[in-house]
Amino acid sequence: MALHISRIEIRNFRNFRHLVIDDFPAHAVIVGENGVGKSNLLEAIRLVLDPSISDARRMLREEDIWEGHPEGLTGGAEVTIVVELRGFDDDADAKSILSSATVDFDPYVARLTYRFAPRTEIATADGSQVQPTGQPLTAKDYDVVVFAGDRETNDVRAIRREVALRVLPALRDAEGDLQNWRRSPMRDLLERLPLDPVNLEATASAIATAVDQLTKDRNVTKLEGHLTDRLGAMFGPGLAVQPTLGFASSKPDELIRAVRLFFDTARTRSISDTSLGSANVIYLGLLLEALSQQQLDEEFIATLVAVEEPEAHLHVTLQRHLFRYLLRNGPSLMLTTHSPHIAAVAPVRSFIVLRATENGTTGATTAALPVSDKEAADLERYLDVSRAEVLFASAVVLVEGLAELYILPALADAAGFDLDAYGTVVASAHGTDFKPYRALLGPKGLDTPHVVITDGDATLDKRGVREAGLKRCAKLHPQTARRTALLAKIRALPETSAADYRTTRDPLVSELQNLGLYVGTQTLETDLCPLFGDEIIQAFKDLNSNTTAIDDVSRGVANEQNTIIDPELRKKMLKRIGALGKGRFAQRLAAHIAQADLQGRIRAATKTPRDLPLDEEALRRLGTASYLFLAMERISLAVRGTSLLPASTAPLASGQASDASQ
Repeated sequence: MALHISRIEIRNFRNFRHLVIDDFPAHAVIVGENGVGKSNLLEAIRLVLDPSISDARRMLREEDIWEGHPEGLTGGAEVTIVVELRGFDDDADAKSILSSATVDFDPYVARLTYRFAPRTEIATADGSQVQPTGQPLTAKDYDVVVFAGDRETNDVRAIRREVALRVLPALRDAEGDLQNWRRSPMRDLLERLPLDPVNLEATASAIATAVDQLTKDRNVTKLEGHLTDRLGAMFGPGLAVQPTLGFASSKPDELIRAVRLFFDTARTRSISDTSLGSANVIYLGLLLEALSQQQLDEEFIATLVAVEEPEAHLHVTLQRHLFRYLLRNGPSLMLTTHSPHIAAVAPVRSFIVLRATENGTTGATTAALPVSDKEAADLERYLDVSRAEVLFASAVVLVEGLAELYILPALADAAGFDLDAYGTVVASAHGTDFKPYRALLGPKGLDTPHVVITDGDATLDKRGVREAGLKRCAKLHPQTARRTALLAKIRALPETSAADYRTTRDPLVSELQNLGLYVGTQTLETDLCPLFGDEIIQAFKDLNSNTTAIDDVSRGVANEQNTIIDPELRKKMLKRIGALGKGRFAQRLAAHIAQADLQGRIRAATKTPRDLPLDEEALRRLGTASYLFLAMERISLAVRGTSLLPASTAPLASGQASDASQ
C-alpha cells in the first residue's frame, strides 16, 4: 500500500480522553453509534494534515476539550493529536519530503503532532513577560503548534502541501459545488488540459457570432433597453451601466469556465437533472480523478480522502458496487458509515469501531486480525448485509443456525431484555466453525463482548464422534497446553449413562463458560424440553395435526424430562421436528416462549425465592437449558450492567407464598 495513515493517538479532544488506534487501516471504514465521535476523529486528522484549515480554526475552544477533563480549558488542559504515516519505503520523493518527520526506518514511519497547550509565559500590555497568575485560563492563553518528527521546530506546512487530504462532510451540496466554478473539481481537471490555443480562439469567435445572432432578436434588444433604463435610474449618472445579454463570455481565457458536464451524447441532461445520490457519486469521481491527475503531475506525494456517511441518497445496490470498488482501488480512503451495505463489501481488515465509555470513546481495529487470508475471505463472504450488523453491535451472541436465531431473542423477550435497545445481535455462523468469528470479535479484532452457544452433541453422531460440542469449544481455547489437556479429558469422559458422567463433565463445561463458550447437552430442542415441554408440544401441534406425530413428540418431550433417556424416543421426536424444518419449528416455538412467565418458571425449577436474584449459581441448577441462560446472563451484565433475571422488588400479596416454597 502507498503512503497512508498507520497510527493515530488523541488526548483530550472532544469525545476522546485517550484514543489509540495502532495498525490504522489504509482503507478505513469507521463505524459506531451516533455521537460516539466518528466525525470528530476525522476533524482531529484535519487539524494535523489539512492545509485548507486556517491557524485560527486550529485554536480550540472550551467545547473542544474532552468533557470529562477535571479542569478543562480554564485549568490548563492539553490536547495532543499524533498521526503517523507509513508506506513510503520505496518512494524517494516521499522520503525527502518527510525526512524531518521520520522517526523510524524499518519500516519508514513519519510522525506529525498537533499540540494545543497553555503558554508558559503570557505577554502583558506593555510587552513584558510574566508567569501565569493562577487565574482561570482562556483560549487566548493557549498556543497551537503542529510539528514534524520529535522537534517542535520542524515545520509541518511543507508536508501538508505534499500530502493531499480532502474531507467531504456528510451534509454536503454536491450539485451546488459542481455548478460553482470555484468549488468544483471540474475546475482543476479543465484548467490543466493542454488546449490548442488556435482552436480555443476560433471557438470563442464562433460563440461571439452566436451571441450577436441571439441579440438581433428585437425582444432581446427591448429587454436590454428596459434594464438599461431601470438600472440607470437606480445607479444614477455617476455609475451608469450597460447590461448586455449573452450565454457565454467571448474571452478565450474565460471560455473554459462555461464548460458543463452532461450525461448524454445530446448534451440535454445536466447535473441538475440527476438525483442527489448520483450527484454525490459524480462529485466523488471527479475529485478522485482530479487528485489522480495532480499526483501524476507530481504536485504532491500522496492522496488521503475521507468521506462522511457516503451512503446518503444512494440506493443500496449502488452503495455495494461503488464501495466494493473504492475500498480496494485508488488512494487511501476513510469512510464513516452507518450502512451495513457498505460494511458488507468492505475488506474485513478495514474496520475501525468506536465505542463510548465513561472514560471517553475507545477504538478497535481489524487491521491486524489474526486469521489467514482464506479465513479472511470467508469472513468477507459471511458479512453480507444480514450479518454485517455484528460490526455495529455492542455485544454478539454467536450461534450455530436458524433455530437459535429465533429461540434466543424469544428467551430475551420473555426475560424483559430488549436486545435491540442494547445493541445486542444474535448471529449465526451457519455451522460449527466459530474460530474466524471469535477472531473477528476478539481483542485483536473488534473487541466486542460476545459468547458462543453451541449444541453439546454428547451422544455418538453419524461419524462415531461423541461430545462434539465440548471438543469444538475446547479447540477454541487460546492456550495450547490447556487446549490439549481439555481434549484429553473430553476423550476420557464416561458414557452419558454412567453414574459419574455429569460430575465429570460439568467442570469442563464450566471452564469453557469462563471463556464465553457455552455448550449444551445434546441439541437445542432436547435441551429445552424440561423447561418448555408444553410449549414444544403446542408449537408442533400448530404445524402438524397428525395424532401419531404429535404422540411421538409428546412422548419425546416426556422422555427428555426423565433421568434415564431412551435414545429411540429422542430420535423419533427429532425426526418429527426435522420433517417440519428446524427453522420453521423454532419460529413457531419462539412465539410461545416469548409469552411464558419465564422468571416464575425458572424460580420454581431452581427453587429460588422471589427476593433473591437468579444469579449464575441459581441458573446452573436449571438443568439442560442452563447454558442458554448463563450465556444471556453474561451478555446482559456486559451491556446492561444488570442480571438477566433480577430479584423481584414487588411485595408478596397477602397470604402468597414465594415461588421456592410452592
